[in-house]
Amino acid sequence: MSRFQALTNAVLDAELDRLRVRLGLEPNQKAELLREMAAIAGWVARQAELGRTIEARRDGESEPLVHPALERLRTPVEQPVGARLALSDAEIRRLAAILDGGFDPPPALRTALANLARADRQPPPLHWPPAA
Repeated sequence: MSRFQALTNAVLDAELDRLRVRLGLEPNQKAELLREMAAIAGWVARQAELGRTIEARRDGESEPLVHPALERLRTPVEQPVGARLALSDAEIRRLAAILDGGFDPPPALRTALANLARADRQPPPLHWPPAA
């Protein structure tokens, strides 16, 4: 069985410890705690993806669950690569004008593109500036 160790800070450790106690788990049951939290978080994420609002209710009051991660889940996913592209008439004319103009890259760009197409191409070495 593989082992997983998360690097956490004191605030996160304290919150996880409070949750562990609240769920009635022992200190040696961190994996079980993470499974429980992942199950809850997964359910919340699925509800957000479906456009549902998660609310806390008590005595006639309600408060929606608001978090930036949930907002990211609710935003529409970008079109996948290869999805159908619909252009307006003006966009079609502009694209046709560009394509009719031909493609004549400068020699340096031609060399760079040719290097990218080589099977034995190696990425360039990275150089980091000295620390200030």
